[in-house]
Amino acid sequence: MVLIDLSRSIDSKTQVFPPYPPVSIAECAKISVHGFNAETIHMATHTSTHIDAPLHFKEGGLPINALPLQLFMGYAVIADVWGRFKIRRGDLERALKACGYSEGDAVFIYTGWEDVYCKPEYITKNPGLLEDAAKLLVEVKAKLVGIDAPSIDPGESKSFEAHHVLLGAGIPIIENLCNMAGLLNKRVKYYAFPLKITGATASPVRVVVEL
Repeated sequence: MVLIDLSRSIDSKTQVFPPYPPVSIAECAKISVHGFNAETIHMATHTSTHIDAPLHFKEGGLPINALPLQLFMGYAVIADVWGRFKIRRGDLERALKACGYSEGDAVFIYTGWEDVYCKPEYITKNPGLLEDAAKLLVEVKAKLVGIDAPSIDPGESKSFEAHHVLLGAGIPIIENLCNMAGLLNKRVKYYAFPLKITGATASPVRVVVEL
């Protein structure tokens, strides 16, 4: 079995959207003083590779701890839409056909934007789904959607249509994926369990695929 990590690290250099705080990791115990080492971490739940729950954009939507565990493992297709900044329905239809999507699969969207990570434009100018593309994912019954960008919506979006469409339909969203270039058009088994944070709109997640 080969396992591939599709997750970003979390450290003080992790890029975050305003109004989220920067990541702060601090020592709180030392072996020389307490007999063990430990640290605290302060960050938004939407930091690094994370899963958005419906509550993020839907009043009364489910929080991350209430989502069914079945959503967080299964099969995912790696849909290649490289070079597209405003991803339209037709772009996604072609990509899903090329990767052999089956109803109920998760869809991990590769745009190539992971190569821009750590540059200022990563947060502000990212590619993302237009509303018609997001509606397609609802129609084909994707169980979960991920993307190698900091948002499922294009960076210029102010109305967040893709978030509203997907989360409104109960489909969780993983953002800030990486390491998908070698998996294009494949169907793989994935594991993406969030932390069980009561009432939270999101959770950091370690996304792993099995070949």
